[in-house]
Amino acid sequence: MFKRILFAATAVIALSTSAHAVQFQAEGGIFNGADYGTSYAGAGGTTPLYNQALGAVFDGSNGAFDAFGFYNAGVGSLTQQRQVDLLSGNVYRFFDTFTNNTGGTITTTLNFFGNLGSDGDELISFNNGGLIVSCEDDWSGACGGGDPVLALVSGNNGLGQAAITPDRYNVSFSITLQAGQSLSLLNFAFLASEVDGPTAADVLLGKATGQALLNAPRLDGLTAAQIGSIANFNIPPVPEASSWAMLVAGLGVMGVLRARSRRTAAAA
Repeated sequence: MFKRILFAATAVIALSTSAHAVQFQAEGGIFNGADYGTSYAGAGGTTPLYNQALGAVFDGSNGAFDAFGFYNAGVGSLTQQRQVDLLSGNVYRFFDTFTNNTGGTITTTLNFFGNLGSDGDELISFNNGGLIVSCEDDWSGACGGGDPVLALVSGNNGLGQAAITPDRYNVSFSITLQAGQSLSLLNFAFLASEVDGPTAADVLLGKATGQALLNAPRLDGLTAAQIGSIANFNIPPVPEASSWAMLVAGLGVMGVLRARSRRTAAAA
């Protein structure tokens, strides 16, 4: 029985691995004001020469985006600092900090915007709880045209209200900032596609990866202060070093006690 279970588990892992072993690789396309790369850190807004949004993704490979991932409304008198990265595994992360440097309270609705590459109706396969999974509709109800499947994540606590109509992605965040106050908003876009074009398996991969980002957002490279300022995700607090040390010590004591118990039982 054990051998059959082991064989079945191995087969499932092999099938899963083979299904996504030939995923395409995103190529950045993040605009830094003069060129395109895999990251951007700096102010929000647009460049005077090209009127392109700083930190926005242009293309991203396989025509995923026309211009994706910038705030096109609601910033007003707020100052905006951006950190945009293409992380491993075709995950784009948009981390934006807004600060009220005026002397009064500001209430506004910030709009995170993306022009998708489909140039027509998106086929939405999942839309719930801060996650939208979509692809380019081949007009037969299936993914087609070569654009990757998109898993777009706008938060897990309901602050972000997201929609795609028809190939425009908009997320509204209604916020209030007191004088001198800051908050940060975190958005993700995951791209999934076989090298020869998206399949039904890529839709499943997009949904699974999007849900994983909802449950455990990619925070690698962000400081504790940045993580603590995020408003659109409920993030469990990271244990302090002393807490980790106590946990490790506790596990060590438990191991010693179990070993002692086994030796006592054997002697009896």
